[in-house]
Amino acid sequence: EVCGEDVYDIYHNLEEWLQKSWGCKRTKQLENGTFADAKFSWKAQDVAVSTGEIIGWFHKGGWQLQVCSQGTVKVKGQADSREQQIILRPGASGLGILEPHLIIELYMGEGTQELYDQPEVTQLLGNQYIRVVQVGDCASAVAKFHDFVVEYLGGTPGDGRYYCDIFLGRGITDNNLGQWTMRVCDFMVDRLGWSFVVCNVCNLGDAGQFREQQLVFRYDGERREIASAADLTSTISPSIWAGTEKPPYWLCEAVLKDEVMQKAIACEPEELVALQKMMDLTFKRVLTRDRVAEYQATFNEEMPYRLEVVHAFRSENSYLWHRLQERRQRYSHADEHSEEAQVKSLKAGGVVNSRLAPGEAYLFHGTNPSSSMSILKTGFTLSSAGKSTGTMFGYGIYLAECSSKSDEYARDDGGGSFPQLLAMLVCRSLVGKAFFVQDSGDYIARAQAAGCDCICGDREKRVGTYREFVFFEEEQVVPEYAVIYRREYNKEKLPPFLKHLKSFPTGTTGRSWQVRLDRGWANVAPEANRLMLLAYKRGETTVEVELGSPPTKYTFDIAKGVQRNQTTGKERPLRRPMVID
Repeated sequence: EVCGEDVYDIYHNLEEWLQKSWGCKRTKQLENGTFADAKFSWKAQDVAVSTGEIIGWFHKGGWQLQVCSQGTVKVKGQADSREQQIILRPGASGLGILEPHLIIELYMGEGTQELYDQPEVTQLLGNQYIRVVQVGDCASAVAKFHDFVVEYLGGTPGDGRYYCDIFLGRGITDNNLGQWTMRVCDFMVDRLGWSFVVCNVCNLGDAGQFREQQLVFRYDGERREIASAADLTSTISPSIWAGTEKPPYWLCEAVLKDEVMQKAIACEPEELVALQKMMDLTFKRVLTRDRVAEYQATFNEEMPYRLEVVHAFRSENSYLWHRLQERRQRYSHADEHSEEAQVKSLKAGGVVNSRLAPGEAYLFHGTNPSSSMSILKTGFTLSSAGKSTGTMFGYGIYLAECSSKSDEYARDDGGGSFPQLLAMLVCRSLVGKAFFVQDSGDYIARAQAAGCDCICGDREKRVGTYREFVFFEEEQVVPEYAVIYRREYNKEKLPPFLKHLKSFPTGTTGRSWQVRLDRGWANVAPEANRLMLLAYKRGETTVEVELGSPPTKYTFDIAKGVQRNQTTGKERPLRRPMVID
């Protein structure tokens, strides 16, 4: 059953895929109405595998999984048949890009009825297993998860699953499924850097005593090799930072007394004001190929006009602070008066920037809310130092001086505590002396040989986009703030001091069709671009779409390379994207 708005011709495309992939047939609608907008008959399949297949198809079409929830239904005498409900959102994923997903099933197994009737007795359940379903390229994560299950959980691989002896139960309702669910989540999120999407439990058996947990994880970092959260799960003794003075603005008593290593607290009002100003004054309406168009129900913009702070947390982390102070002892003093050495975020930030030491600056790192809170605890790790595959200037921690650049990599959690909100880390960074470059390449060794503390990839000077700072020592970066924010697409809500941002964005994503206006080439509207990409892949030659307010109908002739205004008859040249995934 399918319900929802027919966005981007999704019903037509989905029906084609269902018929081709699963042999589905559309059923006749009832005359007195129906509970679904479309309904298909199909031959039942493995629920985890079919869930993975449909998630993969939607993601390649630019949609993103938000929630899935399975349950048991009785079908033709089969009491344990499954039903999966899936909610997806358009425009939250890059068109043509399949973010890797892992569906992990934890089946607790079955016990004996005699022991189920004795709630004070603990029994080890039989036939328990863990199963993994891959969506997209998950090879690296699956190999690491294999080691985790075999070495940590004692699992034995066989028949496409891992057999194990970790699940215990008392009576019908008491068990340790939650404990092992959290261990899996900790490994996938904190160790591998994947995003947790959703988990749901399915109760099987006459009394629901046979439980199966289904967890879904997504990897959002395939567009760039990024540093993951460090593994600081082992106990770190406070004696390590005993001689290091803590900042005077820290407030958490438990951290100040070394009862805990780290604590994140809600920002004070003056900190929220400072962070908003820092994000405002470093925001530029400049597109690059790393920005993915976001579906908007009301507006039709390629990028937002502003990033609006909703909430923020400040981390007080004794261990990361101590590492930074040790690293400061050997940093190189840059010519702080040169224009090239000036970091844009230093020009705003008020009370926040006043806390910086010489050679430091706050820089941005886009992520999602759940990952941001994890990285506040642990910092970043460079476990594969020197690796440069998928990076522009060499393998390292990539931070930006402009909030609009880091926003290109930010995502929401697809639900969770901050639905439809994104996250950005504001990191205290020891910039020191930077090694300035303009073209792509692996500059790590050259920067280190020159006695520099980091690399500044200056694409702003080269092509008018942004500067990014690459750090090859994790001790130089302390994630201090996690900013939870929303994208503002309504230019009329901009405060007066940001009225310059009402202009049309410059640059290009490289993934958009372009039309030649009087001032030069510009990207077509995101809605038109999406429809044209879909048409191009289907071999169609024309697209008709209404744009603007009041709506104006346009025809895009892909074969002839022409955009035509149907009201005025005016034609403009059209050119295809640099990249069509």
